[in-house]
Amino acid sequence: MLCYNLKIQYKTVKEPEIKEDDKEKKKETLEDKMVKLNAEIYSHTSKDDFFAFAYKAADENIEFAIGIWPDQIAVSKVKKIILREIKKTFDAEEITVSHIAEITTKEYTDMLEDADNRDYIKRSARKSKRDLNFDFYNNSYFKLNEQIVPCDKLRKKEAVSRAREIMADQTLFDELERIYAKENVRKFYGYPVHYCITSGNSESGMEIIKLMVQMLYSQGRILSSRINLISKIKEGCYDESDLKHICKHAEGAAIVIDMRGNEGNHGNYAQSYNEVIKYFSELVECYCSKTLFFFLQECENPGFAKELLIKTEDYIDRIEIHEGTGGREEALEYLDHLVKKSSFSEFKDKSIEDYLQSERKVYKCYDVHVAFNKWSREVLRNKAYSSYKEYKCIHKSEDKKKKKSAYKELHEMVGLSEVKALADQIIASYKMQNIRDGYGLNDGNISKHMVFTGNPGSAKTTVARLLTDILTEKGVLKTGALVECGRADLVARYVGWTAKTVRDRFKEASGGVLFIDEAYSLVGNSFGTEAINTIVQEMENHRDDVIVIFAGYPDKMANFLDQNEGLRSRIAFHLDFPDYNSEELIDILKLMAKNRGLKLDDKTIEKCRDICEKACTEKEFGNGRFVRNLLEQAVLKQSQRLYSTYKDKKIPKESVEKLLVSDFDVNLSDACIKKKTHKIGFAL
Repeated sequence: MLCYNLKIQYKTVKEPEIKEDDKEKKKETLEDKMVKLNAEIYSHTSKDDFFAFAYKAADENIEFAIGIWPDQIAVSKVKKIILREIKKTFDAEEITVSHIAEITTKEYTDMLEDADNRDYIKRSARKSKRDLNFDFYNNSYFKLNEQIVPCDKLRKKEAVSRAREIMADQTLFDELERIYAKENVRKFYGYPVHYCITSGNSESGMEIIKLMVQMLYSQGRILSSRINLISKIKEGCYDESDLKHICKHAEGAAIVIDMRGNEGNHGNYAQSYNEVIKYFSELVECYCSKTLFFFLQECENPGFAKELLIKTEDYIDRIEIHEGTGGREEALEYLDHLVKKSSFSEFKDKSIEDYLQSERKVYKCYDVHVAFNKWSREVLRNKAYSSYKEYKCIHKSEDKKKKKSAYKELHEMVGLSEVKALADQIIASYKMQNIRDGYGLNDGNISKHMVFTGNPGSAKTTVARLLTDILTEKGVLKTGALVECGRADLVARYVGWTAKTVRDRFKEASGGVLFIDEAYSLVGNSFGTEAINTIVQEMENHRDDVIVIFAGYPDKMANFLDQNEGLRSRIAFHLDFPDYNSEELIDILKLMAKNRGLKLDDKTIEKCRDICEKACTEKEFGNGRFVRNLLEQAVLKQSQRLYSTYKDKKIPKESVEKLLVSDFDVNLSDACIKKKTHKIGFAL
């Protein structure tokens, strides 16, 4: 249901002057007329195609709330009915529409409540929130946020300017061209495509969506300027009738599904959210012909995005739109745009430039929003309400430090000296390629792809993530996207689908890195062969905008490349990740313990050193994962010890912080030493 607010001004035929004693009677007469007016309007809704009512009246002004089903009746027709009934009920001479605008369903129900409180609707002409299925605002399994974007006509030139303001990616500019294409009809028939928006945070993603809805509305491609954002989706959010009602009432409008879920990014999200994914895919399938769906995916916290997108690809066509990037000048322009839109733009001064990290070459929209949010907080405290300027705010973590650069983080990692040195060579090589390209010197399309080899837990994935951030900071990568996948993400269930699946992964990684773990697992059947052949082809097609990193065991990766000469010829760098020695494992343990606020004395460290030395003699002992699991087991042992010691008494903070030698008498170390298995380091 689409909802509107209508304001009417009218003049009645002049009546004889009413005496002072009869003024109360006049007030009652107005209320009676309002009841009659609403009853007459309601008589026209025999098909339940709309529900409109007057909720406020004073001084020959009446305000109405209108709800219509857009596939059954137009708001203009309802407006004519209202004007006709006003003329009859109030014997009006002149009637003018002073205002009509779309509103949210929440505003509509508030107006309905106002009409009820004034007794403007008699029972036979009344519908409640429950009757209208509008009682979905306080559902504990998800959060609904409605927004109305400006419905002013947005011309193509203005849309391009707006897109530049928000540092739009080329994918958005491409869709802008399709939306404004002259060959398109200017009439709503349905939705040829839906959209997946990938961004650094929800704020920058919503900026893209709001612009897209305004463009589509301007071109008659969508009937409503209302956006319904469904976020904070919990695991129990399935078979919820409220969600069905939201989708039903969003016919002609847009729904945004924030796929982060409720707890951020977890490796087992797909498993825990199976019922949610199934239910949302059913809703999309049911309502996709009348409701426009935006799938909002956050780069760092994708939540259940991957599984939901796969589940819905059979019955909708979807276009991928990525968050944009730009240089410092573009980032400052975008920051200025956000400041002007804010309610405290008057406090802007030149110091705002200091909120953007000056050492970066490339900025994401996410970086600009982080800078804006920080500026907003400080402006409120230091300028708008300056009495708080000297007040020292309390933070949850007093030791919270500024986030390090990815390059510094890489070089502070334990061990990996050869990897770090080669990483510097890779960065230098890529930067020089860009410099040569700037001078028009052709390097012959030198390959940028890489192979990472090493046993589990040797930090291959961590280095890939840091390297992606470094190359983005240095301006080598455009978007900084990192798409991690394995065989299950590349091989489809049916013949002919695998190639499309692989191409989709390359599109997701556009301007960034595609990280393929255990690529040799693709070998073995026709589906895997199709995937490998498509990967080789796409590596060539995207050689300028996607870096592919293959990762896995050293021997298996060597055999894999030997059997695929087309792949080997496209690999520029090979990084070997050696197993950590015992001293490096101890350094990792100390770092992990420090990050968790735990302390280990010298005796405890010696105990751990013995465990690590014995673990290093085992094949595939787990490296960093072994240490993490060792610490987890020790914390569990400590919890048991402290609980049995103190029972219901208060446990001193120093006891909670300290791990003892006895806490490391865990089964994990014994299994590593005595059993020739591969379980060490994998039992998460």
